[in-house]
Amino acid sequence: MDNRITALIKLLDDSDPQTVHTAMSELLKHGAELEPYLAEHHESENPALRRRIHQLQSIITLRQRRTEFLRIINDPKTTLAEGLIEVHLQWYDNDSRRALEEQWQEFVEAANRYNPRNLGGIAYFMRKSGFAVPSSSDIHADHYCLGPVLEDHIGADFILSAIVTAAGTELGVELKIARMLDNFLIMDQYGNGLNPRNNWQLQPNINITQCEFWSNAKILKLASLMLFQYAVCSDSFRYISTIGHSLTGLTDDDPLDFLPYPYRPPDDSGDNI
Repeated sequence: MDNRITALIKLLDDSDPQTVHTAMSELLKHGAELEPYLAEHHESENPALRRRIHQLQSIITLRQRRTEFLRIINDPKTTLAEGLIEVHLQWYDNDSRRALEEQWQEFVEAANRYNPRNLGGIAYFMRKSGFAVPSSSDIHADHYCLGPVLEDHIGADFILSAIVTAAGTELGVELKIARMLDNFLIMDQYGNGLNPRNNWQLQPNINITQCEFWSNAKILKLASLMLFQYAVCSDSFRYISTIGHSLTGLTDDDPLDFLPYPYRPPDDSGDNI
């Protein structure tokens, strides 16, 4: 076993908080090397050591989740439904993935009971179910998270567009998401468009030359960025760090220098207001 790691683990029950902090920071640099050491001390009889071992395991799990999140949303094979679940878990990180998957399947099954075989059929289901876009002054993180949107039937226009497009895939209806001027549209192969902001009314003969079609990755990144923006506006330091590091691929040891103080460490320039 690595003598340095062993020595650092012994420092985890030190009475000096700064010593413990330094030891934990150094241990985290060892990454996967730590696993057998953490497993050995996971049920230590020393309560201070056991607590800090659990803290290290939680930090490592969170970092792995962040790295996996960036990989998933950039993977062209990731479906919109899978990606929306991952975005949800960035904010509600204690929620169950399995419960979200079950909630999604219940939504698809509910839509299928309306027997939607085209965009108009899906539009009818969304309208009858009461799905709507919030007013511009009523913006909340829940409007970008799959679970609350499916439960409360309120969501951002591009999130509702993603939900419809993802459901269409499972129902055998080929759909795409497009941006035209300031609106997100759900488009079918016949040039029909559906605007969630317009009470789910079908718009025929959309001029596709005026449309910018969005990939799954672009939609999922926008959802993450909107959650990040909400975190900044609401001073949610925890989510600023979690989502910011997830999107940038930085580790916790790397400060988010692109943000203003106090979301990054203070500098010596005096520009810390």
